[in-house]
Amino acid sequence: MKRTIASVLLAIVAAAALPFSAHAHAVPEAGRTGTITVNMSYAGEPICDGELTLYRVGEVTEDDGNYCFTKTGSFTAWEGEFGDLEHAAELARSLERFVKENEITGIRKPVRDGAVKFDNDGKGLEQGLYLVIQTVPAEGYSAVAPFLISLPYFDGSDYRYDVRADAKNELEKIPETVPPTEPPGNLPQTGQLWWPVPVLICAGLSCVAVGLICRRRDHDED
Repeated sequence: MKRTIASVLLAIVAAAALPFSAHAHAVPEAGRTGTITVNMSYAGEPICDGELTLYRVGEVTEDDGNYCFTKTGSFTAWEGEFGDLEHAAELARSLERFVKENEITGIRKPVRDGAVKFDNDGKGLEQGLYLVIQTVPAEGYSAVAPFLISLPYFDGSDYRYDVRADAKNELEKIPETVPPTEPPGNLPQTGQLWWPVPVLICAGLSCVAVGLICRRRDHDED
């Protein structure tokens, strides 16, 4: 009888444990650092110049088992909110304006061999939300729009601490030149025109010569 009761209790405990196991999910590993690599290419060809700057705009915080980002450092004065990052592109542009207006410095690194790796000189980056701005565009390309990167990155099943992102590079647009068109009608000239002067002089001399000939002919007839 005792063995039967014990078996039933174990079955109940096992059944009670199933929901927790099914709903268990990964959480960020406290204190673990990571890296952020931004790939720079266009039409499959690597871009090998320009410069990117990285800013840590938020830190990871935990609230009743939920993880989110809160503003940190110089960005606590930024008036925006991270929320659920549904409008990440707009947030990135707002943060970029805040950076420029307040002359905030970040981690600057040149583009080499089609990529930039931020790793804090091998010591790793703190967990958080990062803003990437292209402070020097590559020759012949437009500046990459600012964007946000989460470290670590949750891929749906686990957190990744070596995060990679592909920047959207576009060729620089060359301004189109429009050829000048002929003005409609006759517009008043500005400045002096000299080409009619010799013509008028010749015409005047011809009139004088004709007059002299006619005068001499009249004189001879008298």
